[in-house]
Amino acid sequence: MSDSDSEEPVSVNCLEGFLFRNEPLRGSMVSIRSERKREAFSQSKSLKDNLEILKKGTTLYKIRDKGLRGINLYKRTYWLDMENLLLRFTPHKENSKIPGCSSVEGGSYYNLKDISEVRTEYSTDIFNKISNKTAHPKYRKVSITTAFSLIFVPESNLHELDLVADDQVTRSAWVDAISHLVLTLNSLSHQKEYELYLKTAFRKADENESGYLNLDEVKDLCKGLNVKIAKDEMIRLFNIANTDRGNLNSKDKGQVLNEDEFLSFYFKLMTRPDIDEIFQKFSETTEKGSFMTPGKLLEFFNEKQKMPLGLEECIGIIRNHEIDEDKTRFSKQGFLQFLMFSELQDVMDPVERKQVRDDMSQPLSHYWIASSHNTYLTGNQLTGESSIDGYINALKLGCRCVELDCWDGDDGEPIIYHGHTLTTSILFKDVVEAVKNYGFVRSHYPLILSIENHCGLEQQEKMADYLVKILGDLLHKDAPEDDIDHLPSPHQLINKVLIKAKRLPAGVSEDDEIEDEDDDHDDEKNKKMKKKISKKLSDLVNYIHAVHFNGFDDKDAKYFHMSSFGESKTTKLIEDPDTARQFVKYNTRQISRIYPGAKRQDSSNLKVIPYWAAGCQIVALNYQTDDKQNLLNRALFMGNGGCGYILKPEFLRNPSIHYNPYKLNGLSKAKFPGMTLSLEIVSGQHIPRPQGADEGEVIDPYVEVRIRGHNDDFLNEENKVETKHVKNNGNIGGF
Repeated sequence: MSDSDSEEPVSVNCLEGFLFRNEPLRGSMVSIRSERKREAFSQSKSLKDNLEILKKGTTLYKIRDKGLRGINLYKRTYWLDMENLLLRFTPHKENSKIPGCSSVEGGSYYNLKDISEVRTEYSTDIFNKISNKTAHPKYRKVSITTAFSLIFVPESNLHELDLVADDQVTRSAWVDAISHLVLTLNSLSHQKEYELYLKTAFRKADENESGYLNLDEVKDLCKGLNVKIAKDEMIRLFNIANTDRGNLNSKDKGQVLNEDEFLSFYFKLMTRPDIDEIFQKFSETTEKGSFMTPGKLLEFFNEKQKMPLGLEECIGIIRNHEIDEDKTRFSKQGFLQFLMFSELQDVMDPVERKQVRDDMSQPLSHYWIASSHNTYLTGNQLTGESSIDGYINALKLGCRCVELDCWDGDDGEPIIYHGHTLTTSILFKDVVEAVKNYGFVRSHYPLILSIENHCGLEQQEKMADYLVKILGDLLHKDAPEDDIDHLPSPHQLINKVLIKAKRLPAGVSEDDEIEDEDDDHDDEKNKKMKKKISKKLSDLVNYIHAVHFNGFDDKDAKYFHMSSFGESKTTKLIEDPDTARQFVKYNTRQISRIYPGAKRQDSSNLKVIPYWAAGCQIVALNYQTDDKQNLLNRALFMGNGGCGYILKPEFLRNPSIHYNPYKLNGLSKAKFPGMTLSLEIVSGQHIPRPQGADEGEVIDPYVEVRIRGHNDDFLNEENKVETKHVKNNGNIGGF
């Protein structure tokens, strides 16, 4: 985010009661002298006290890397705007006495809902650079005890915000407060999130900042939200929502809606005849109206949703989603809110998303493994930036195989970057630290470090030392067992890091140059080269021993040998009926790694499903590219609790089953019968305009469904269907 960037503010009104007992938190920035500030913090015994002080503001130093111009510090005043959930900042008025510290004109803010994490100490690229230059007087205010960083969600497109406080107490106050707010905002229900979105849209439409919208303004806002409704119906619903008529002598004669009234108006637009019919079927009618009891909700789940739930669960569902004061039964509006915002209505079973359900006791080769390519890059393969955050973000998404391209650094420290390009570099040891801190936050199952080694012996030894010293007991060091013929299971390797790299051949010392074929260099041909391999590093390689692929009939192949295949070579293998079957059999015992072709310099991604269909475990994707292949990758690995391992079906695990991933034949239909997927598209909600456009008519939405999996399914035209278009339906109608 540049110094002049800004974002739409978000109201906190719908969070009142969620934060600190419904007490509104308002305030403006004032100056606080250093001694008074320290005294105030020393007397603060609760998070609420800290928030009250941070709303008034403190001095912090923002650190920015200006590339060739070096690293600069900017003295600013930061404060929390709790009404709008913003972190605001302005340049400090005093002249900085810190050498190299600048004062930047203008003011702006960050949206608190865009912050995903607060990091302390030196755990970002800039702080890692500074840690090696602490002798420079320019950085004398930068201390490991006063530094912290704000990390933003990927979709915000914001770089991390690196900050330094005047003292440790101030740092702790900011870290504790923002960490709490991040947790609070992350725990919001889908309904609260959507209310925040609608209130943001309301404020944008309220150009004169009056806090109200008249009928014409509401009409324009509805058009921007892709809602088309007859004028008479809009006026009727507007009048129903307009409960506070205010001063009838005013310009609008009270015919305006405030934020809460607009929410009420908008949700009334979502009345659905099809949902009304379902509600009536499973409700009981009394003198006060129709209501759905927990028992009737249980019937709805059993009969309509085919989801067996207990009565106690239904009682809890009603209590959490009913909007009326009586939360022992569902009103029609409460039932609608439940259908719209509950995780139980997601396409994927929420239990599948949160719990590991696959058998995790089978060999590693029996699982698809979430894997990234050139994990360090945040951009393209030629000029993109390398960043530790590439690893941290991938690991937080559940990735279990990350790539480290290692080269000799000029100062004796091994570095990671895309060799022979203009990409920036990062230190190998900093990446290993990130692996230690984040490797098992999302998943406890084994993490593979795929090392592409271009270093000389001396820096290879440093790499080995860093792996052993930093990772400690996390690093799996035991040699493969000779008396078995299969890989260990994910369960056996919980919380362990496996090194994938080349090993010294038997009888060869590290001083000998060995001829090696670089499987990672090109799709069509592999370069032969002479290289030396450090014994220290070689000894850390066990169950993921990288070898050149010598064919499917290689009698010397061990179960712990793993080969890498470029996408062109892999495509040729699976398109040939004979090699396709051989490849599937190979993947039942050994691990294969598929990587993008050399022509993908824009960091585009290969098509993942054909390789998964052949049983390939590690299909490496550029996680930084938000494309369809990454969507498919996230969809697959969202299952099994998001642990990064998905058990393959039996025909991809059993070598005796004759299965062809390109042309389906050989499978027993009795054992593996075909399935028919039946979908009923009931209705659609919250359908945006294409690419966020504000102009143009309301869209005519429709739903397209397509099977992606085996090639025969994909090419079958019967497996691509779409609903009819719904004219002028916008985001409030049903299909």
